[in-house]
Amino acid sequence: MLVLGVAGAVATSSEDDWTPLALVALLLVTAVIGDRWEVESASGIRVVGSFPAFVLAAVLLGPAPAAAIGAATMLAEQGATTPLRRLLNVTNYTVFPLLTGLAIEAVQREARLDTDTGLYALLVAGAFMGASLLNFTIAGVFQRALDRRPFLAHVRDTYLPLLSCFLVNAVLTAALAYTYTQNGLLAMALAVIVLFVYLHLQRQLLTSQATAQRLARVQFGVICAIVDTVNARDQMTARHSGAVARYAQLIARASGCTAREQKLVHTAGLLHDVGKLYFSDAIFANHKLSNAEWQQIKLHPEQGAEIVGRLDGHDEVAAIILAHHERIDGTGYPLKLAGADIPRLSRMISIADTYDVMTARDSYRTPVTAQVAIAELRRVAGAQLDAALVETFITSVLADETVAFQHGDDADFIAELDLERRVLEYANLSPRPSLAPSS
Repeated sequence: MLVLGVAGAVATSSEDDWTPLALVALLLVTAVIGDRWEVESASGIRVVGSFPAFVLAAVLLGPAPAAAIGAATMLAEQGATTPLRRLLNVTNYTVFPLLTGLAIEAVQREARLDTDTGLYALLVAGAFMGASLLNFTIAGVFQRALDRRPFLAHVRDTYLPLLSCFLVNAVLTAALAYTYTQNGLLAMALAVIVLFVYLHLQRQLLTSQATAQRLARVQFGVICAIVDTVNARDQMTARHSGAVARYAQLIARASGCTAREQKLVHTAGLLHDVGKLYFSDAIFANHKLSNAEWQQIKLHPEQGAEIVGRLDGHDEVAAIILAHHERIDGTGYPLKLAGADIPRLSRMISIADTYDVMTARDSYRTPVTAQVAIAELRRVAGAQLDAALVETFITSVLADETVAFQHGDDADFIAELDLERRVLEYANLSPRPSLAPSS
């Protein structure tokens, strides 16, 4: 059926659709080379460089040449794949250029836009955006059939992250079309060279982003392993860290902190006790601590900050961890900071840490009720803890939550970690411009 459709489009096309033949050849070569100029983006999408050639064929030649170039490009692909996937890819590469060309023909019959006008440039850019949406729609339907992957998940994970970048590529394609209509084939050929330079730079960028994501996964994996190691020796650590992270983030939100500050304090809460990795086994035993053991415990903010500080981009988190046992009156540790000299986000960690230790059932202390813990927080406010933030925690956080949450027993370190999101944010990753369909 596909073959018949393409054959029908080719048979009904006019000779003008295939002239100049040199343009057909140029776009075909551009598409074939661009399709092989592929790289896997950080999000796992196969990004190739043939997309502008397909759209330009649809705009400058017509639906039949565009479909033929798309089919020929896919048939020339040497990548290993199953016969069914190859057939589906050929279908996609044929159908969306064909439909794009038909849509452009219909618009031009009605509007008859001059090629030197801004409206024509908008038509080409719009054709690019429409073709990209059509391509991803077809690919999403195929993935749904083959992999049972939800269509909305396909759109969310592939098309939407690329949307702003598609706009840039649409402008590039419009510029290439303008170059041809105003300056001819030779200028177009030179512009294609510029396109391949752009593709090379894009390839380098996507490769570096993928490497950054792998590095981020390794680094966060190390942190998770450290927390797991500590948790194996002290069962409360992971749950406690999850609870402190959640409490601290809610305090930050209620205090009017920015989204970035909320993320910082949440991450610091998750990692505030990684310094316990250095503790001797004796410290984890249920006994009265000796003076030497207590001195070792007082080192864990520095040791935790040292571990986290080795992660690229986590200096601020390390600084929060370093000061989370300082006291408002200056008698805390390790730096004996006082009052406003203590980072505000560290003061939030202190409140969350203190409250969870008092109320949690797996704590080294006998747990108390939320009401008793609140009274204790108010008693030490102004000396140990920040008084204003204590009231924010009590009146804006605990007052709106369930008893289960007030005890922190439902906290989950892995859920709070949300590794995939953190990796993407850490690596500053959003998929970059795609110049062609993905398969």
